[in-house]
Amino acid sequence: MVQWQLLMSFFRLGTLASLLSEPLVNGFTTAAACHVVAAQLKDVVGIRIDRHKGAFKIIYTLIDVTKGLTNTNLVNFSFCVGVIIFMTVCNEFIKPYLNQRCRFPLPGELIAVIGGTLISKFCHLHDDFNVELVGIIPKGLPSATLPRLNLIPLVAVDAIAIAIVTYSIIMSMGLTFAKKHGYEVRANQELFAMGLGNAVGSCFSCIPLACSLSRSVIQDQTGGVSQIASLVSATLVVVTLLWIGPFFSDLPRCVLAGVIIVALKPMFMQIKQLKKFSKQGKLEIFSWISTFLCVVLIDIDIGLLIGVCVSLLALYIKGLKPYYCLLGYMPESPGIYMDVNQHRNVMQVPQTRIFRYYGSLNFATRLFFRRALYSVVGLDKIKQKTKNNQNRKSSTKYVSVTENVKETNTLKFLILDFSMLGHIDVAGCSMLTDVSNELKTFGSRLLLSSPMDRVYDTLVHSMALSEGPFEIFPTLHDAVEYANAYRTV
Repeated sequence: MVQWQLLMSFFRLGTLASLLSEPLVNGFTTAAACHVVAAQLKDVVGIRIDRHKGAFKIIYTLIDVTKGLTNTNLVNFSFCVGVIIFMTVCNEFIKPYLNQRCRFPLPGELIAVIGGTLISKFCHLHDDFNVELVGIIPKGLPSATLPRLNLIPLVAVDAIAIAIVTYSIIMSMGLTFAKKHGYEVRANQELFAMGLGNAVGSCFSCIPLACSLSRSVIQDQTGGVSQIASLVSATLVVVTLLWIGPFFSDLPRCVLAGVIIVALKPMFMQIKQLKKFSKQGKLEIFSWISTFLCVVLIDIDIGLLIGVCVSLLALYIKGLKPYYCLLGYMPESPGIYMDVNQHRNVMQVPQTRIFRYYGSLNFATRLFFRRALYSVVGLDKIKQKTKNNQNRKSSTKYVSVTENVKETNTLKFLILDFSMLGHIDVAGCSMLTDVSNELKTFGSRLLLSSPMDRVYDTLVHSMALSEGPFEIFPTLHDAVEYANAYRTV
């Protein structure tokens, strides 16, 4: 796994973190918190159950906990509830009060751990009430040895999946805390740090480096906002392993469970973001719900993969179905053009339609562009009216002059505003040629306005390849003024 992470960092593949959209990260971290809480339930009620792995493990865990409720250790449960109440009071009332008066945060979690250890030690909770303890903590560090390189061919494929999942988990948590504290996460730097950390850890028989949701949230709540906090935390872990580990062997597991459950409250409060995502669009809310349900009901790695796929699908759909609208002018300011669907006082230019398109016009979106253009402008109806008019002209000798003028003068100019068009290819230019030719069949003209430099270059290049010709204007107002002048002549 080390070599994969270092290779990913070398090839700058950290940019793949951009695929982790905000709804995906929010739903994933919220669902991961559910997994952490489910793993702590057995310690809350004081029972022993089998540890499940693989798909649907959280469901199997909840089933086993429900079956074992009849064997609940009341002392263990009461102790855990007391810790939860203590931590809730600290986080909701005492810490905010003290933060206004001093910069040193109240170490409520440390007080709960040390206090729980002392109470367990002097009250003999394990011997008298069968309260489950952390147990013996081995002293010292494992000796440094080189990993068995002959195992690399056997685990190389599995290591790819582990590297991607651990990186995604770390980036999800990193993006969550970055948004909270207002800083930026460098994706490639995280990849390099993970690879280097696993390279060192592999010499000490360490498990693959990843992100602990519970420890990260607890550290955030205790006021840790920089690498100094991680350095202090690592130092305390080393000190515990070398010298004071035996002291915490009497720590009840229910105390840790209570501290972790309370610390995960901010993760569960992220569910309030659903209201914001619902206002952003249906695809955002679908990404959140699908990621959350798949991670909770199936597993973290499978749910993350499904969430990324849904996020990519949403991105693809947005790219194929960009926003479009008709524009009109403000009577008070004729040079200002706005969306007719968003502003009541906007008026359309007589015998002229202005169509604005957001996005790219290429081989993948040209059919959608054409359908949207014909639907909004009403070209299908105009073509049908013109065809019916021509049929009546051929079937009868006399045609009403008024009817003829009404049918042929409904649309004289179609202006395409390309100010929001980021890219166009030859296939898109070919489609514009077809639209222009169809407009000419019933006496209308196609005008293009406000193209970006690279869009303009593509249009000119396509005309050299026998597309068009296109009438291009530097601004939308120039195109409208030309249409008005030509119409009034």
